[in-house]
Amino acid sequence: MSGLTYAPAVRRRRNRSSQPNLQARVEHRPDEIKVLFLAGKGRSGGTILASLLGQLPGFFNAGELNKLWDYALMPNYQCGCGEPLRSCETWSAILAEADRLYREQTGAPLLSEGVGLAQASVVRWPKLPRLLRMSPGTTEDWPALDTYTNAISATCRAIAKVTGACVIVDSSRLPFEPIALGLVPSVDVHIAHLIRDPRAVVYSWKRVRKLTDRDTGEEFPRYSAAFSTASWTIRNLVVEMIRRRNPVSVVRYDTLASDPAGTLQRLADFVDEPAGDLGFLKSGRAYLAPTHSAGGNPVRVSSGSIAIQPDEEWREHLSRHDRVVGTALALPLLHRYGLSVRTH
Repeated sequence: MSGLTYAPAVRRRRNRSSQPNLQARVEHRPDEIKVLFLAGKGRSGGTILASLLGQLPGFFNAGELNKLWDYALMPNYQCGCGEPLRSCETWSAILAEADRLYREQTGAPLLSEGVGLAQASVVRWPKLPRLLRMSPGTTEDWPALDTYTNAISATCRAIAKVTGACVIVDSSRLPFEPIALGLVPSVDVHIAHLIRDPRAVVYSWKRVRKLTDRDTGEEFPRYSAAFSTASWTIRNLVVEMIRRRNPVSVVRYDTLASDPAGTLQRLADFVDEPAGDLGFLKSGRAYLAPTHSAGGNPVRVSSGSIAIQPDEEWREHLSRHDRVVGTALALPLLHRYGLSVRTH
């Protein structure tokens, strides 16, 4: 969930193609595909940032790629363009090409139970120490990881071929996804580290919100202040741990809300690609063409005019208990990220 405040936007059912602190760059190999991975805690502006990046020339907003083997292929699940993902022409072409590439390498279908099971067994918090010990080219020692990374590689290569994208934006957030750790073959990953005040994140995860990108009537899960703050802290600590593996650029929620054009320009420079014309950003609003995001906040299926402004409701309505819990558990990182202990 992005956590930004949105004006009513046009929801279109059209399948249209669209698309801070910098660490030292690593040399990009021409045969590698650039991936800008948005890492951090959900409700920190990631969905709107991915949609904005998807407007830049040569950038493809894939949404949360880690959802492909989860719920994104359910019959009632929408692509960011508004079509059911399984009927979207762009994703149909991508998945057909990815399946061809994956079968050439493994002999197995891409969207198989085996890949889903491999993902589920690898991307788990108890596996974090082992994942951090892995290095590129060693995934064959862990068959499940090898299966999953080859599937992601095939998908990224297919996206680049079908769409012509120079940069794939993956908003999966979870910082120990193999792609974020640089373990996926043929991928040159850059990390955008999303940071938002943890008290705001706590409040956002306690609000009632519908999952409007499917027809099941479900709501987002809600979590306690302790759970949300612990998750915020641990995810940020993992990003701190992987800074030496891959280049990282910090994206602050408040900066994104107040200066989206500057944020996009910095990230385009970060991946060494031109930002192009940012004329779709005007006077606190963005005029968005649909993108083909495969997972994330349901706002990803919105297009047209949206307001870009910070959601500050939490400052007034967050309970005293949740405010104290969020502050106490996140205190060490509040100082590191320049966030105030006081919230008024």
